[in-house]
Amino acid sequence: MSKDNSLKVAIGARIKEIRLKRNISQDALAEKIDVCNGTHVSNIERGYSGISIPKLISICRALDIDSDYLLFGVSSNDVETSLHYYLSQLTNDQSKYLMDIINAYIKSCGIEEI
Repeated sequence: MSKDNSLKVAIGARIKEIRLKRNISQDALAEKIDVCNGTHVSNIERGYSGISIPKLISICRALDIDSDYLLFGVSSNDVETSLHYYLSQLTNDQSKYLMDIINAYIKSCGIEEI
């Protein structure tokens, strides 16, 4: 799979993830972003169709999501991802141990701790 296709697939998967979390159908999203029908949204979500910058903006507004999350999988906003879910389930002790592991990994990579 080409890099361009894998990016379209990743972006599409994040669009689908957020759409489902927002309980919005493909047809409803299609209407909000002014595309012909839910099939077009399905093609975007599966990475079969790319999206333009204006369409990306429309999708972000319709899903109330930060474009950084759709494009890169990370966001400065508090987006509910699977990582957030798992981290929220940890006890205080488990969180401390996880930070110890992360700090050890950072040190092994030669990155300065904050």
